[in-house]
Parts: sequence; structure tokens; C-alpha cells
Amino acid sequence: MKEHTMRLGMLAAAVTLLAAGGLCGDDLPVMDPGACELHGLLHGQPFWARLLVSDPAFGNHRVLQLVYTPPTPEQMDGAHLSDCPFILLDDHLRVVAWNGRDTASSVVPAAKDAGYVISRDLLVGEGDAKHSEAVKRVLLGGGGWDLNIAPVLLALCWRDGSAAQVPVVDIFGPRWKEPLIVTWSQHQVQLAGQTWVAVADAQGRLKSLTTATGGAVLDVTGRP
Repeated sequence: MKEHTMRLGMLAAAVTLLAAGGLCGDDLPVMDPGACELHGLLHGQPFWARLLVSDPAFGNHRVLQLVYTPPTPEQMDGAHLSDCPFILLDDHLRVVAWNGRDTASSVVPAAKDAGYVISRDLLVGEGDAKHSEAVKRVLLGGGGWDLNIAPVLLALCWRDGSAAQVPVVDIFGPRWKEPLIVTWSQHQVQLAGQTWVAVADAQGRLKSLTTATGGAVLDVTGRP
């Protein structure tokens, strides 16, 4: 816990509430206030996620501890991402801040306007001069779910029979300027132009996500 607090300390001073991106409160998913944990397969690769309770030390936001196989730099427009980030989320699982831990890829809230200051860990230069460098970009506007971990976020909040919509941001990737959204009603999920099918477990929580043609997106194999 001490290490966890130290790693997130740099984010605490910068935390602010992000705008709702034009959605009314009734559109956004309702989260259980308790801590939760799950593990399984994301795009065929193992993942583990633990969502902690809201913490006054971080503006009453919630920390998501995630271990997964991140998208490759080729998929992220050159950015290198950590496979074990700490991600600060609001009550609707929208990203507030992102601690890339062993990389220079991170997110803090924009100082004056809702949005993000994003640092992307890129390899720059040529030959012997090639080195890792944090290259910044600023995205103004409301906060949202990160596009690439959206299936995990959905698994944390989806319930059988629920309906909601949330803005989505390709925070580190090439689609960061696009106005994206995730929306679901019953078992149909639409994310940034993709259609998925949600399957419930015996308790009405998300068990699996598949593409419209049956391809595996996410499988939840355990919830301790």
C-alpha cells in the first residue's frame, strides 16, 4: 500500500473533476461503491484488475490497478505503455489520471480546461542517438473511458438489463481527436464503430464480450 500511495502521489495535486462530455447524469453507468476485483482474458491475453473504493487523498476518485498486455507501439502511434499502470477514475470510470509507472506515458488533468495533458513514451532520433522521450499532447474537452481498456471498464459496471453511454478517448493512440462513445442497452454494446454482444453470468454481471461474428473480446474467468 505504501508503494501504491507513493506512485500515485504525483497525481493527487493535479486531480480535478472532469466535465461530463455533454451527457446527463442518467446516461452514465452507476458503480457499486465497494471495491471489486476480476481477472480473465482480454483479446486472448490474461488480465487482472482491482478497483479500489473512492479515496479522499485523490479527490475522492478511485484507483484502478491493472495488469494486462497493452497495445503495441505500432497500434499506439509509437507510444510505449506499461503493462501494470495505476489509473485514477471518477465514479463513472472515466479516466482522471494515469500513472504509467515504468514508462513515461502518463495523463494528468488539464490545468484550466477539462481534458488531459498526455505524455507519450516515444522512441525518437536515429541510430545511436535513438532514445526514449516523453512527448506531450493536450486534449481539451470532457473526460472519458480509455478506448483500449474499455472492455475491462465495461466488465466492472455492466449489469444484465442495464443501459448507459460514456464518452471514450483513444488517450495514447492515433484516434485521440475523434469524438468516440460507448453505449449499451441490454446485451448490445457499441464502441467506437464496433458492435459487441455482452453475456451475463449467474449474478447478472458481465461474463464475456464477443464481436458480432462471435470473436472473443473479453472473458471474465474469476471474481474473488
